[in-house]
Amino acid sequence: MKKYQSGTASIAVEEREPGSGGAHPAILVLHGSMGAGSYWLGRFVPAFDEIGAAAYAPRYFQKTRSLIATQKTILDGKHFPAWLAAVRDAVSFVAERPTVDAQRIGVLGFSLGGFLAMALAAEDRRIRAVISLSGGMPPGWEDQATQGMAPVLVLHGANDPVVPVAEAHKAERVLKEHEVACEVEVYPGERHWMAGAAHARVLTRCSEFLKRNL
Repeated sequence: MKKYQSGTASIAVEEREPGSGGAHPAILVLHGSMGAGSYWLGRFVPAFDEIGAAAYAPRYFQKTRSLIATQKTILDGKHFPAWLAAVRDAVSFVAERPTVDAQRIGVLGFSLGGFLAMALAAEDRRIRAVISLSGGMPPGWEDQATQGMAPVLVLHGANDPVVPVAEAHKAERVLKEHEVACEVEVYPGERHWMAGAAHARVLTRCSEFLKRNL
């Protein structure tokens, strides 16, 4: 497993690179509060394969030596910026990979990872496409979502008990107010983790969105 530096921390990256030659688009996959980057990498392989993309899941909790994230650490004003710094450094690591087209980097995040994906894209114009799954726009980053921000796809379960669907509607409102291209799909009856037919639909929406924007 490869690693990169983020300040004094060494961050491991799980990766999946196409076997064919040439430079490919790349997707950063950001896990949620329980970690498990390899799980989320695996769940979205079909969408990435559709566009021939490389995929990288940084273990960004290593920045703060955390095993999981709690509501306290997410909101303490220290951990979230540190994790965001680790993710930002992951963009630099990915952009330097010989198999990656540095002009075609996107980010997909689940839950906490969705909030980080949105913050990353608001700050970093190297990101060309954003997918937030069961996430939202983190407080404090709203005004950084300017017209130059990458297009965003927001996917959310209508009955999500962890991150209320109101966060998806808030993100949509903020992005449209700042003239950022945004697509939103809410899945009736679905909760935090979408499964079965809903997950199949998520994969289709992700691949279609990435094809258009990377």
